[in-house]
Amino acid sequence: MKTALILLTLCTFALAESISGTSSVVKIFASISKPNYQYPYQTSNISKYIGSGAIISKHRILSSAHIVSGAKFIEIQKENDPNKYIANVKFISNQADLAILEVENKNFFKDTLPLKLSEKINVRDKVTVLGYPIGGNTISTTTGIVSRIEYRNYVWSNSNHLTIQIDAAINPGNSGGPVINADNDLVGIAMMKLSKTSNIAYIVPAIIISTFLEDVKDGVVDGFQITNIFLQYINNDAQKKFYGLKDREGVLVTSVGIDEKQIKVDDIILSIDDKDIANDATVKSRYGRVNFNIVSDTKQLSESVKLKILRDKKEITINYHLKRESSLIQSEFGKEPRYILYGGFIFTPLTRNLLNNLSPYSNKFDMFFYEKDKTQEYNEVVVTTNTIFPNEVNRGYYGGNYVLLKVNNIKIKNFKHFVNILDNITDEFTVFEFLEKRKVILNTKKAKESLEEIMKEYNIKSDRRMPY
Repeated sequence: MKTALILLTLCTFALAESISGTSSVVKIFASISKPNYQYPYQTSNISKYIGSGAIISKHRILSSAHIVSGAKFIEIQKENDPNKYIANVKFISNQADLAILEVENKNFFKDTLPLKLSEKINVRDKVTVLGYPIGGNTISTTTGIVSRIEYRNYVWSNSNHLTIQIDAAINPGNSGGPVINADNDLVGIAMMKLSKTSNIAYIVPAIIISTFLEDVKDGVVDGFQITNIFLQYINNDAQKKFYGLKDREGVLVTSVGIDEKQIKVDDIILSIDDKDIANDATVKSRYGRVNFNIVSDTKQLSESVKLKILRDKKEITINYHLKRESSLIQSEFGKEPRYILYGGFIFTPLTRNLLNNLSPYSNKFDMFFYEKDKTQEYNEVVVTTNTIFPNEVNRGYYGGNYVLLKVNNIKIKNFKHFVNILDNITDEFTVFEFLEKRKVILNTKKAKESLEEIMKEYNIKSDRRMPY
């Protein structure tokens, strides 16, 4: 049986809570722009979602990023209060699926009690989930225990961070809602659940929330560390002997990004901030053994970590500067997809958003670009969409998702570079070469002259979108 992690946002349903008779949780109503990356030229649809948020210190509301990302209008409501109040996103970390909202009318916070964060949580601890899941309009509570504390992929951002697995029932509408312990302290925010299973759900733990709150103190969201360093477990005796690891443990560096200056391929990372790293990349922590990234995930990008490294069979120590690197294929949040129309073809950058739209037909892209690094000469993939607007200029061609490599023998660096080429091309023909051993040749003059006709015929408002 196939299972999948799903977010707990609900179209037209939600979450909230009360503690000791005082409202500490709000219901969030968000009107969100939902762009279609497969058809980027179309006007985005506006969908209405309902989620939840927890009132924390300094008149702030903590919630999930996936509830409010791309929101055009947000309202919030307290329990036992028929009024709705206008709110705005103050800070958002799509990476950690967290957001902070602010309310224009501060009277909203009258008689409310902010929840206090607690990072003290262990397996088998009892927790309570409060909110407004599907099935009713009043506050609902479910209880359960902590089943696991480990690193997992966050569905919204495709980023790996510490998660807490609980067996309390969490359903659509619980997203962004508080999970509290026996002391009524906030230990996490409801995030996602495993489909086709009984009560396997995940929350963003307080330790990740604390890092996010510390990050935004300067008014800017810097985010958590992201590197293009790839690691391999070391479990083979011959491999250990080859690198001179002997009886010690660590993880092998197999690849680094183009901007990496401190770490080298074939380095073995032995410890981080004096915490020994096991062959499975885990360290001891207050939560048991978890991935060693727990150390950097509790620090800011302005900080560094101390790494002990075995390099050429000699141990060295470096202060590694935390950084945020971008991958060749990225996820976009709260943006309209970029595109350009030329000769009836729609070209767009290859993003994770587009891949999600294409699933399950995106396997070929995963094979082509699996963990592929950016280079100085190639830092964004450009593809065609399935759509082709039939016209005399493109007779005999058909649409499809193909990876563009060259235009008139010029290698494409990124989408902006590609658009610049099209705008300035003067050759008689425009020749597109694709990774799939395919060519498209158009008459340049006719391709440009056909633009107005195609836009009018197919009711396309603009030949391009390049907002960023």
